[in-house]
Amino acid sequence: MIKKTLCKLDKHDMEENMDTIMKLVAKPHYLCGKCARVATKKKYLCKPVKIKSSEKKEE
Repeated sequence: MIKKTLCKLDKHDMEENMDTIMKLVAKPHYLCGKCARVATKKKYLCKPVKIKSSEKKEE
């Protein structure tokens, strides 16, 4: 598992952990307010912001 947030990963970290990273970003629920990376859980980002659904509800 990755010990850093996605925001702090460098090129070497990304190359070594690509399979894990792909799982962490596959269905994002959070966006980093600093660098705009996305992740499934807020613990993987340094400044997580919940992504609001853009789907309109039928009335």
